[in-house]
Amino acid sequence: MDAPSPAGLPIFEEDFLRRARAYQTRRLLWGLLSSTLEFGVLLLFLLWHLRADAGSASGGAFWSGFAAFSLIAVSKALVSLPSDFYGSRVLARREGLSNESAAGWLRDRCKGLALLLLFGGGASGGCLVLMAARPEDWWWMAALAGALLLAFLSLIAPVLLAPLFFRFRPLADGELRERLLGLLERTKARVRGGVWEMEMSSKSRTANAALVGWGPSRRVILSDTLLGFPHDEIEAVLAHEVAHHAGRHIAALLAMRSAALALGLYLSHEALGWPGAWGSPALARPGAPAGLVVAWVVLTCAGAAASPLLLAISRALEHRCDRWAALRAGTGGGLASALARLCERNLTDPAPPRWVVALFHSHPPVAERLARIESRERAP
Repeated sequence: MDAPSPAGLPIFEEDFLRRARAYQTRRLLWGLLSSTLEFGVLLLFLLWHLRADAGSASGGAFWSGFAAFSLIAVSKALVSLPSDFYGSRVLARREGLSNESAAGWLRDRCKGLALLLLFGGGASGGCLVLMAARPEDWWWMAALAGALLLAFLSLIAPVLLAPLFFRFRPLADGELRERLLGLLERTKARVRGGVWEMEMSSKSRTANAALVGWGPSRRVILSDTLLGFPHDEIEAVLAHEVAHHAGRHIAALLAMRSAALALGLYLSHEALGWPGAWGSPALARPGAPAGLVVAWVVLTCAGAAASPLLLAISRALEHRCDRWAALRAGTGGGLASALARLCERNLTDPAPPRWVVALFHSHPPVAERLARIESRERAP
């Protein structure tokens, strides 16, 4: 059955649906392979660290934690590199979604890994220090510090770190800029950083927009691949992003992720007290790198268990933002046509299987979003 489409755009063609479903299925399978390989590496390091001769800290708790995290992170990246390369670049290039060179792809991965080592290594070192100093209540202190780090990475880092991967410049289209600023004024969205254009076309033909930052750094970012869309569609996409901030969804999602992190760290604390596999009274000694690896495994499993609930909440919030954008900004038709156009541009499956949506999607299927927009517009 063909997915619904808004007025003025052709219905999704069968050829597009086949291509989109095949592409997204292959991406999912290769992504799952990468995740499985990385988790396997983590388990191997866990078994190694739990041995008595690998469990003692050397060179201080912080640097032991930093070194343990870095070694595992680099090993995970290396073992999953072939599947990650094929799933995220080769497939996209085959479908015409990517024009990034292999060297450019690898360079971006190296930058991402360096940032992971900087933040993750520092956080891991600090966590190991807390484990050694406060073996009974380290988990809630680490959870509090982790919540602050999550807030920084979500609100500030997109402004500070995104220029490492893309070039930015002020939006040159004066008419569009005034239209978007008018939307921000009508919706009382406080944006002091202006409207910026991100040079995404140098790497990809996919398109998107975002409202990022905090306080004086908050700004609108439009990919240059989005600028070919009609202005009413771009305005509708931005209205949807503004809705997240108007509804305080960012803070709500951060709070939920922080709560999930706290629960995972508490479970990690409990797991550290289990009897060890080699006759030791506890699974890992306070301050030993093994404790960090145990926490990493527990957090990974807890995150996978909590993911369907968090994703369901995220999808519900996306529906609310669609409704808000249509009611407050008067962009119902523009939003529907923008969603359909983005679906085709990004080769997104408009109606994936329900189990895939439940387990992996933070956004509702495009066909479902279009159907809801259409039903609201028909309502008296």
